[in-house]
Amino acid sequence: MNSKLIAALAATATALMVTACGDSGSTTSPSSPPSPGSAAQAAGNSTASVDGKEFDAKFETTCAEQGGILALALTDTANATYGTLSVSASLQGDTVQAVAFAGSQGGANGLPYAVGYGNGAPGGSAELAKDGNTYRITGEGVSAPDSTNPLAGPSTVKFDVTFACSTIVGA
Repeated sequence: MNSKLIAALAATATALMVTACGDSGSTTSPSSPPSPGSAAQAAGNSTASVDGKEFDAKFETTCAEQGGILALALTDTANATYGTLSVSASLQGDTVQAVAFAGSQGGANGLPYAVGYGNGAPGGSAELAKDGNTYRITGEGVSAPDSTNPLAGPSTVKFDVTFACSTIVGA
């Protein structure tokens, strides 16, 4: 399972490497995520939520394709709650290979924030819905374990992320 989580986090790094070619697809979502349905989503905006709570973020959306892999990324480099916040996914055809949510802060007990999904890893799932250049991925990911209770292990959390790509670099 650790290798799948590492793969998901590697997808974040890969997607962030192409942010220089990104779109400004700003989205605001609540930082201490509010209750589900309380944040309105405008058509064509990228959004991300974990456990039904949207992130308060001004996301830049980046979408790039190379070698049959589509890398999708949302980044907010100055998020009040999560510091550098990124949400990324990699797709191969209609299969979600990895999804990662990462913040340089905002996790449990002062640790960085992290949730990941890797195709085939236990405890996770992902479904893809595509509408033109908009990709919605829903499922469950594994959150970072609580360092104060390492015997508890990681927990699963539901996620919902929409990548609204105005362009796809390399497509």
